Amino acid sequence: MAAVVLLMAACGGGNASKLADKVKDNLPLSEGDYTEMIHYCGKFAEEVQKYQDKLNALPSDSPEGDELTAKIAELKEKNPDLDLFSSRIENCTEEEIGEKNVALINKYAGLIWFDAPSWADIQTTSDNIEGIIEQTPAQPGDTVIAGGAGVVLTETNK
Repeated sequence: MAAVVLLMAACGGGNASKLADKVKDNLPLSEGDYTEMIHYCGKFAEEVQKYQDKLNALPSDSPEGDELTAKIAELKEKNPDLDLFSSRIENCTEEEIGEKNVALINKYAGLIWFDAPSWADIQTTSDNIEGIIEQTPAQPGDTVIAGGAGVVLTETNK
C-alpha cells in the first residue's frame, strides 16, 4: 500500500497533465479538478513568494535581483500548466468550484503569483498594523503635492 502511495505521489505531474488536457478540451470540471488546479497554482505561488519577498527588498540595481528573477523563471518552467490553470481559476465562479475551493482560493489569493478571481477575499496584510500611507513620487526628485497628510492606520486588535 505504501509503495502505491509513493508511486502516485511521484507521478503527480501526470495528473496535472491529464487535467490540463481536460481543461484544453473544455470538458466539464469537477470540484476535485478545481481543487487540484488551485493547489497546483497555490503551491507554486507559495514557493515563488519566498524569492519575490527577497527581490522586493533589494535595490533595483542589485546583481542578486537577476539571480532571484532567474530562479522564479526556472520555477515557472517546471510548472508548464500554470498559465492554463491560472486562467481557468481566475475566471471561475464560486458556484462551479464549491465552498471548500472558495476557501482554498481565499487562502492563496493574497500571494503575488496567484491569479485569484475578482470575487476572492484577498488578505494581503495583518490586522495589527500601525502606520501612515504616504504618496511617494514616481521618479526620484519629483515633487508630490497632496491635499492631506495621508491615511492613518491604527492597530485594531488591542
